[in-house]
Formats: sequence, structure tokens, C-alpha cells
Amino acid sequence: MLINEFFKDFRFRSFLIENELVCRMLTLFFQVSSSGWVSLTIDEGILSWSVEDSEPMLLHIKNIDDAFAYPIETAVEFNKYLGKKITNISEYRLEGIEEGCVGVYVECDDEGFSVVEKDGCLFLFDGIYQNFQEKTFLSRLDI
Repeated sequence: MLINEFFKDFRFRSFLIENELVCRMLTLFFQVSSSGWVSLTIDEGILSWSVEDSEPMLLHIKNIDDAFAYPIETAVEFNKYLGKKITNISEYRLEGIEEGCVGVYVECDDEGFSVVEKDGCLFLFDGIYQNFQEKTFLSRLDI
């Protein structure tokens, strides 16, 4: 589904309570050349990918009138990957744990990025992430 597609856009959903940031990146959305908009979440060791029915609309915090807010913003930190072809996707797995996904590595030709989950939030790192506290390994995904 995603291999050999090209990145066209990136967005993320944050989570705030009473205007206090709880999680900067709760969900990552990205638009690819053929599949359209895809969401990525990692929660309690489970990696989830979903093709979105529609574009995740940008929503600024000032336009949300609720104590629990989930704004969607453009993910400018991913801009260097716009137009890049996805050549491989692997997940970071904890050794010996069945539901042990702690991140994903997306390879784009000769470079790539990692999206790592920590305490329910996602974080971006250029390249392969090496600073896990536990023993992990990369497992190639067929998506």
C-alpha cells in the first residue's frame, strides 16, 4: 500500500487539557501519492495505520471551545521528506513482547525517519533511532 508512494503532506493531532499541552503529537497524518491520507498511531505497544476517508482538516487551538482539545497542525518538521519515495517501512519491536511496538522507521531512498512512542505521545527523529532503554529490533512491515 505505501511502498513506492511519495509523501505529499504531513499533519499531526495534539492533545491539550485546559489549554495545557499534554501531547504534542498524538497521531501523525501523512498524504501519499496514491493512497491519500493515512494516519499512524502507536498505543500500548500496538501500531495502527488507517487510510482516512477525508483530509484531516487543520484546526487551531483558538477555534476549539472545549477543555479537551485535539487541534490538527501542519508538521513542518517533516518538510524535508516531502516528495520522497517510501522504499521500506519497519517497526521497532521490544524483544520478547508480543504487543511490543515502540516505533516505526520509514526509509526514503538513502535516508529516513523514525516515529517513536513514549508515554502515549509520538516523537520524530531523523534516521534510525538508537536510544531505546529496552532491547529492540527492527521488523519489516509489508504495507
